[in-house]
Amino acid sequence: MPMLQPTHFGRTTLWIVGAVLLSSCGAPLGPIAGGKLEGEVSPWPANWDHAEDCENVLLETDPADPYSVTIWGVGVRDEFFVGASTRSNQWARKIENDPRVVLAVDGTLYQAHAEILTDAATAETVANKFFDKYDMDPDNLEGDGAFYRLTRRIQ
Repeated sequence: MPMLQPTHFGRTTLWIVGAVLLSSCGAPLGPIAGGKLEGEVSPWPANWDHAEDCENVLLETDPADPYSVTIWGVGVRDEFFVGASTRSNQWARKIENDPRVVLAVDGTLYQAHAEILTDAATAETVANKFFDKYDMDPDNLEGDGAFYRLTRRIQ
């Protein structure tokens, strides 16, 4: 097995430190969480057709200490839905503590109110949208996961 040279460790460490510093300054960087999302806030749309081709969206939680993630999402009429594979995810816990979130779709920000989705019929519709959009296996929805409904936030 080849030995790694010390320079490999230095480069890796430098990359990790740089990624952490970048993520703490703004939007998430791939799978690395970020902070406050920057940009102009737009009015909540009447429908989310414009988000159909957008694979990833950004979601900012906890206005007091902004925490943002890159996530999948789908629109159904005037509501937008995101899914957590487990409710113990940091962003999901933050939503359940404070429902005020910011959603970014293709660089446009929308202020939203998030709530866990409890209606079975709507959950089935949302699940089917996720299956279609992301070519997901229905078994991926087994376990402690949840969908969250995002609606226009009333100031």
